[in-house]
Amino acid sequence: MSVILECQPGDEFVCIQEFHASPDGEGFSWDTSRQFHVGDRLQYRGCRQGAHFKDRSNGWQILFETSDGKSYAATQTYFVTCECWRAVKKYFARRLLSEPRGKRVPPGP
Repeated sequence: MSVILECQPGDEFVCIQEFHASPDGEGFSWDTSRQFHVGDRLQYRGCRQGAHFKDRSNGWQILFETSDGKSYAATQTYFVTCECWRAVKKYFARRLLSEPRGKRVPPGP
C-alpha cells in the first residue's frame, strides 16, 4: 500500500485525495498549480523528507511525474499503489451491489 515502500522509479500509482500543487521546485501559486483528483494515475520518481514536517509522517513526500512530463511533489498520504487501488475499488463495488437500493448513500459533492 505504501508508495514509498513498494514503488520503484517509473512505476504507476494512484491519487486518493484531491489536492493542488505547483511544479516541484517552484513555490506554490494558484497561477501555476494543478488540481489532482481521486483516481489520477501518476508516475513515481522517488521520495524525499521535507524539512518543515521532518518529525511527522506527512513529512515524507512522493516525487512524481504527470503525463505531460511535469514533475511534482506531495505528501505520501495522498497516494496508494495500483494494487491497493484495485482492492479498494473492488471492496466498494461489492458493498454497493450488496446493499438494498433504499440504503445507498448518495455521492457527496
